Amino acid sequence: MKRATNIGQAMVLLAGFWAVLAGLTSPGLVAVGLPVAAAVAAWAGLRLWTDDEPPVMSARQWLRFAGYCVRLVRDIVSAAVLVAEKVLDPRMPIDPVLIVHRARFGREVSRVALANSITLTPGTLTVDVDGDRFVVHCLAEGFADDIRDGTFERRIRRVFEEP
Repeated sequence: MKRATNIGQAMVLLAGFWAVLAGLTSPGLVAVGLPVAAAVAAWAGLRLWTDDEPPVMSARQWLRFAGYCVRLVRDIVSAAVLVAEKVLDPRMPIDPVLIVHRARFGREVSRVALANSITLTPGTLTVDVDGDRFVVHCLAEGFADDIRDGTFERRIRRVFEEP
């Protein structure tokens, strides 16, 4: 039953992501996209995830995930504006730094979510992940603030680690 739940959740997530990207503008897109999302979800459920850590989330976690996505999009837009300001400034006040951040999570999905959230945010890039050690490149010192103070980590923990 767990595997069916995993596949179902993955299908919903992939179909939703696809729908946002495609815009659901025609019946042809729906006719092609939904079966492809189902096939990819079935493949992922059977091949990518181990039985000891299924990527199943409770209804509460799905709600938290939705809130996390809204917050992440807001952070991405805000960071994009800051990057644009730095790039468009004639003095180009860029002072890149590499930081090492330690984040202990109980699930692999949490580590992946943190690394990807950092990388999706303009001005930051997860360079390496080794266990609980994340090496992050930041365009300027200020871009490291949400990483250093654990803001990203707390958000991820709330979505994926807490029931």
